[in-house]
Amino acid sequence: MYFFDIMKKLITLITLVFVASFATQAQNVDAETIKTVIKTEKRIFFTENMNLSLDEAGTFWELYDAYELESSELVRERTALFKELINDTDGITDEEATQIVDNTLAIQAKNLKLKKKHIKLMKKKLSPKTVARFVQLNELVNNFLKTQILAELPIITQDK
Repeated sequence: MYFFDIMKKLITLITLVFVASFATQAQNVDAETIKTVIKTEKRIFFTENMNLSLDEAGTFWELYDAYELESSELVRERTALFKELINDTDGITDEEATQIVDNTLAIQAKNLKLKKKHIKLMKKKLSPKTVARFVQLNELVNNFLKTQILAELPIITQDK
């Protein structure tokens, strides 16, 4: 039953992302507003699902904020890559396609390195179950968000 509660909350988060996306298209809301909405909703999601003790809450949020701050640079890089994909999927050269692949892999490698760094810090200060819960929920929410974004991107076409 608990899994379904988490999924309902996650679906609510995704719905808000879609609403923000449509609002952007309809009203030219800037990207920073959308990022703020997503960050706020993610924080609410973690607050409702981490089940932190009073002893761990302060430490967790300090570590979470450091992780989110450091990951914001990767979000900017990923956003730039997505914009490139939106603008240049038709008629790109082989060199441009190779660069997109290389950039994607580089961002993924940086993201993994960042996760490892922050999980290591969390392991030093939080219980193993709290760290595991964070990893699980973080992967869940990030994979859902990533899937929703990627589903909206055009696919690179073959040469005709």
